[in-house]
Amino acid sequence: MKAVFLDRDGVINEDRADYVKNVAELKIFSYVPDAVRRLNDAGFKVYVVSNQQGVAKGLIREENLMDIQAEIAGQVEAAGGNISKFYYCRHMASEKCSCRKPEPGLLLSAACEHGIGLDESYMIGDTQRDIIAGKTAGCKTILVLSGLLTPQEIERFECKPDFTATNLSKAVDYIINSAR
Repeated sequence: MKAVFLDRDGVINEDRADYVKNVAELKIFSYVPDAVRRLNDAGFKVYVVSNQQGVAKGLIREENLMDIQAEIAGQVEAAGGNISKFYYCRHMASEKCSCRKPEPGLLLSAACEHGIGLDESYMIGDTQRDIIAGKTAGCKTILVLSGLLTPQEIERFECKPDFTATNLSKAVDYIINSAR
């Protein structure tokens, strides 16, 4: 099975320097529900893989994280799409766990649980750690420019993405055109 892994903040919704802490602060990009549906229609399962250390810091309550997840899933479902599962790293960066991107643990867990062929799959993210996690797991990688990174930061990436797109919708266009 082939899949597309999506980072959450900066890809699905607007990122915030102070974390998206509840549904009131969640601003889903308008093109996301349709983009996920198009991926599903093209035969891709979609998974969200997201670092959420705000939970470990006590800034985000677990129930708020689940409410945010339900809101995203609900908007995608209303457009006819489906996110198969959400995977989170709730650890502090200082814990050096294997699931926190840039480590590939979230992607590897999903692949193991769902029989995903990582070499047929994509990781779409808005940071270098997303690209490193995707490449380390064996996926093709796409950097989207809808997050908080500046062009100068992107130029300094040591690990380059396979493709760069302005946003998730354009990344989906690339994936679908590449599959033809």
